[in-house]
Amino acid sequence: MSENRRECLQDEALVLHVKNWQTADKYAVCFTKNNGKLRFIAYGARYVKNVQGRLLQPFACLNIEVQQGQKIDKLRSCELVRMPQGMDVRQMAYGAVMAELVAVLTEDREPQPELYDLLVASLATLVKRNPRLVTLSFAIKLLGLAGFAPNFDHCTCCGEAVTGTAQGWFSPAQGGYVCDKCRTIAEEPLQSCSSGALALWQWLATLDYDNPAPFAVRGGELMEVEHMLYTFIFFQTDKQLNSLNFLNQLGL
Repeated sequence: MSENRRECLQDEALVLHVKNWQTADKYAVCFTKNNGKLRFIAYGARYVKNVQGRLLQPFACLNIEVQQGQKIDKLRSCELVRMPQGMDVRQMAYGAVMAELVAVLTEDREPQPELYDLLVASLATLVKRNPRLVTLSFAIKLLGLAGFAPNFDHCTCCGEAVTGTAQGWFSPAQGGYVCDKCRTIAEEPLQSCSSGALALWQWLATLDYDNPAPFAVRGGELMEVEHMLYTFIFFQTDKQLNSLNFLNQLGL
């Protein structure tokens, strides 16, 4: 098939990841408004006079035109919609977690406009509110949109409804909550899921960034939620998140 007959698409895109490729090119992963995740090569983007190369920055919003290739797509053109917001190191580190989560939990060219809107809103909120809580909220909402959300309504072993008042446990393998009665029959180590951590998870899952409902966040429960969330994501993807290692290096 000739190059001009291959599929060509135009869309608004948020840049998730960029790295150098071969001698003068760049490899980019974007999430688009109407076409989902796209990966492509921007040929010649590392040349000093290449405008497209300067626009390809993490978290930049671009209008892109991408042409399908035999092995990988290529960028034909891009125009700036808006540059990345000014972020400090802490905010950028949490933004990198969001970007990597989208990259590993979505498939190529699966349109998810609701996820695109969530990503745009979450990145904008990073500079306004606690980035740690915003990132956790985004990750929990992303799991729901991607169809991976763990079950906290019923015990995954006996089916008993979760009341939210008793001590419970979390099983990444079972995909959710395990009541205290079923703890002894579980075949794998379980993580603590206190009533406070469960309430925090549910608050984060419905968090309105503009008008957050009042909630007292306690450090121990916050760490419980993080442990459950990132262990579950690792179980689902079998991939360690490089961005979490960066957060650890920053002491965050």
